[in-house]
Amino acid sequence: MGTDRILRNSLDLVSEVVVFANHGRNNRGRVGAVVMRTGIAFLASIVLSANATAAPTQYAVDGLAIGTKLSFDSGSYREYKCSPSEQFEGLSWCQKTRTDKERRGSYTVSYSILHSREGNILYVNRAQEPAFFKRTEAQDDIQRYSRSIGESPRVMKMPHRSGMADGLIAIWGKITLAQLDEESIKLLADGKSPKKGLLIDFVGDFVRSAKEGLPIYRIDGGPGFVWGASFDRKGRGTLRMAAVDVSGFVSPPREEQAPPQSSVDRTETNNTQPELGQTIEKLQTEIAIATTKIAEFEKAKGTSEAARIEAAKPSVDVETAKREIAQTIVTEKANLEATIARLAADRVAANAESSRWESALYGAFGGLLVVLTAFTVGFLINRRKESISKDQICEPGTNPIDGSGQAQHSEAEIIPHTLSPEIATAEAALQRELEKQVAAINATQDGADGQDKTQLASI
Repeated sequence: MGTDRILRNSLDLVSEVVVFANHGRNNRGRVGAVVMRTGIAFLASIVLSANATAAPTQYAVDGLAIGTKLSFDSGSYREYKCSPSEQFEGLSWCQKTRTDKERRGSYTVSYSILHSREGNILYVNRAQEPAFFKRTEAQDDIQRYSRSIGESPRVMKMPHRSGMADGLIAIWGKITLAQLDEESIKLLADGKSPKKGLLIDFVGDFVRSAKEGLPIYRIDGGPGFVWGASFDRKGRGTLRMAAVDVSGFVSPPREEQAPPQSSVDRTETNNTQPELGQTIEKLQTEIAIATTKIAEFEKAKGTSEAARIEAAKPSVDVETAKREIAQTIVTEKANLEATIARLAADRVAANAESSRWESALYGAFGGLLVVLTAFTVGFLINRRKESISKDQICEPGTNPIDGSGQAQHSEAEIIPHTLSPEIATAEAALQRELEKQVAAINATQDGADGQDKTQLASI
């Protein structure tokens, strides 16, 4: 209505411009003012018309936006199977299903469209099973749609049930969600349709949600976008998204007709219902905002806990490394002490063995020297005696007595004089041989001592 009024005013102003233009130059100032007013009004009408056209089309699913018009002759439309809607009079319900595949597996996608006789799209829906994402990927998907739509969502979290997947529902725009009554939930549990309009749940299965006591909502309000998903620990679940303008078609009756009331009761009820609806909508909005904040807090808490655990890992690694180094030092020290003790014991044993062999060699060489000396002296004495006997035999005229006395005297004089050089020579030879053996023993002992010192120095 406002847009039509602006357009009519613009046309009136244009007519006024034409009239004043015919009066000549005297009306130039007034004509200029009128032209300016006309331009402003015309631009305003264009902007308002553009906004009015773009508002519904910002909510779309796979390129199909609510408020746009279908082409019945297009190939994509022929892929759908359409029939008159059982709930919404004068509208057509269209569906198609296809199977696709990604790296994590195959999945089935179902599309639904609700449109008028003229082809205006009022509802477009996409449901996928299974969907492959975890909680973090679901949050990222919600943020991606928020950036695309340009609005912040209201997020609702599914009540946690042991052994069941978790779920989220996010809504944008003027959409509101109203929880179904018990009678409708019983019908769904029996596999029947309560015919309460467009519904949404957390797990993508109305019968299961009804049997498990999970919330099921009726989509109400104005134009908007709704996103719902479930996901288990393995990253598998369901995904549903829908763009809808409920205000564009007449919904089924929300409740059964009540008995006639007095005019006063009807007035009070009519006055109270809008207030209750506003209060409920406000509470739902606050609950959605609180749920979103709680989810963000849990995510931040999980991130901080993971960061704390990662920060604690280096300190644990440092302590482990310190203990390993200390253990290695103790082990190496014990091995070193054992090696030193073994070498010291070997050295003591070697010294004792060397001393024993040295004493034995000294004794042997000393005895050998005594024996050789005695043998040499005896040999020389016997030989000297034989020589004297031969001289006596060769001189028969010699007086035996005198010869004997003279011989004794000569022997007493000759033996010291004659035997001393030979004995001295023999003793010198034996002494030199003994010194060589002692030097060899000492060299052997010095070599053993040097080897021990080298081993200790290398340790």
